[in-house]
Amino acid sequence: MSVVDSGRLAWRLQWEHGSAEVQALGGMLGPVTFRLGEERELDVMHVAPWAGMTRASALPGLMRRLRGEWPCVPFGRTDLPSDLPEGWQPRDPGDTWPHGYAANHRWECISATPTRVHLAIEYPADSPVSRIERVIEAAADAPALDITLTVHARHAGRLPAGLHPTFRLPPAPGRVRVLLGEHEGIHSYPASPAGAVSRLVPDARSENLSAMAGVDGPLDLSRLPLAVAGEELVQVKGIHGAGNRAPLALHYLDYDACVGLWWDTAQLPDLMLWISNGGRIHFPWMSRHLALGAEPVNGQFDLGRVASAPQDHPLASRTGIALDPAQPWTTRYRIAAWPQT
Repeated sequence: MSVVDSGRLAWRLQWEHGSAEVQALGGMLGPVTFRLGEERELDVMHVAPWAGMTRASALPGLMRRLRGEWPCVPFGRTDLPSDLPEGWQPRDPGDTWPHGYAANHRWECISATPTRVHLAIEYPADSPVSRIERVIEAAADAPALDITLTVHARHAGRLPAGLHPTFRLPPAPGRVRVLLGEHEGIHSYPASPAGAVSRLVPDARSENLSAMAGVDGPLDLSRLPLAVAGEELVQVKGIHGAGNRAPLALHYLDYDACVGLWWDTAQLPDLMLWISNGGRIHFPWMSRHLALGAEPVNGQFDLGRVASAPQDHPLASRTGIALDPAQPWTTRYRIAAWPQT
């Protein structure tokens, strides 16, 4: 692997329609600003409020400078929830890196220009993954970023994998509309969220994001942030966009602008939504963390590394991507913004 800028902490993209930063830690993309006109800009990617704080230096790699978007290979947590329903079978996660080794360590830069950056990271020798690469490129004619992810395998097999775009939410409740493409239903998390309270009935299926099965009646998750504190995890099964429409779009009402996420829904058929709504009180969250994780995934929530769903569970077939040492796995996706009017 040929490396340039070894030891550098971040790279900046700058083009006519926006700007973005890519950091070495986790290969994370963010912040991102899209230019929608001569005097209009939209900041779309989340940056955790503790980034840069002295106490943050003691956090795990994933959390120290949490922001924006990054790949999760393998996808998911490495601790087993204590309250999974009967029938879920425990699994060995293989390592202790939540969302994968790459999300917790520094990447190397292969090449970088003002409009394109190519990063890579080598995995430990005992991992079924040998290396992953990602290319982030600014679209020449639009407020958009095109991203390519390539996974090189050391051994054949399957593992849960996903992408982790995390979008900025404003402080005022309900000022972002979440617009989903066609799908096969929305499934709530089967266990309690770590360190927080969920207002959803666990392990339930709902038809619409605007009327999720809640413990106190229907809960509308289509307008964010929520007016009440909480932490919600749901998985939208079999989602896809009609025509050229994005499978996921966010309408920022105060900006009259949208940001969309396109990806290959044949490779990553579901979308996990992480609605972080001030529901965690301990450091570093401090009841002030507002963000929407919109995570294309082939897996069973973020549980696929530590447990297997019962055979009759609607997500039982989501066992991950196939690894082949002879053929790297590659996927492409886009994040773009546009004026609503």
